[in-house]
Amino acid sequence: MALLATDRVGKNFGGFRVLNEVSLTVNEKSFTGLVGPNGSGKTTLFNVIYGLLRPDSGAVFFRGENITGLPPFALYERGLALAFQIPRLFGSLSVLDNLFLAAPHVAGTHPAAALFCRRYWQTKERELAARAKEVLELLELTPLSLKPARELSGGQRKLLEIGRTLMASPTLILLDEPAAGVNPVLGRKIYETLKRLQREAGITFFVIEHRLEILFDFADQVYLMDAGHVVLAGTPQAVLADPAFYTIYAGESSQWRS
Repeated sequence: MALLATDRVGKNFGGFRVLNEVSLTVNEKSFTGLVGPNGSGKTTLFNVIYGLLRPDSGAVFFRGENITGLPPFALYERGLALAFQIPRLFGSLSVLDNLFLAAPHVAGTHPAAALFCRRYWQTKERELAARAKEVLELLELTPLSLKPARELSGGQRKLLEIGRTLMASPTLILLDEPAAGVNPVLGRKIYETLKRLQREAGITFFVIEHRLEILFDFADQVYLMDAGHVVLAGTPQAVLADPAFYTIYAGESSQWRS
């Protein structure tokens, strides 16, 4: 069953066509990859899906609802989360506090709730702490819970960025290059963690990645983009078996360029 779908999404920047009628689907509880050369439109597509950019044409659907143009906070509350390529953490705050700040619908933030609903928000704070503890254990970050985020390694920061999305108990997480900037061993460990979350928590992942040697070992389905088009779709094995895959990565894909 399709959890996320784009229908002929188009996006221009000035006179340049960045996305050209992009249609794809991400099935529920799947691990779907999005690959392609630099400039093929992958990150722009994610930004359109997550409401950071409004498309010039087409539509985006999540759980059958047209979410085109909805702001990111509204999508976050619906169970759709985005983890950025460069983690956007609060460096002076602890790992635990970074998780707390990412939780939606935090009780006590409204003055009236803080003054007159003390027992209610204290209960919610305990629930929030329990959720944060669960996330730390899932990502194996518990020993670092009180450490300032700025002192984490690059790979640990990536995991914490993913952990912040988990605080909302999402159905679907968009990930932009989770293995970028980390060594291959840690990159593979990050993907092993994601695959475990898919398997055990039923989370759907849609992942942009340039480290194909890692992604293709974990993805159920892969989309290949070039020059704003979806060129290929299928299992990693099927995509690798298609000559167009090698043609595109060799820089000879002028047939798709307008």
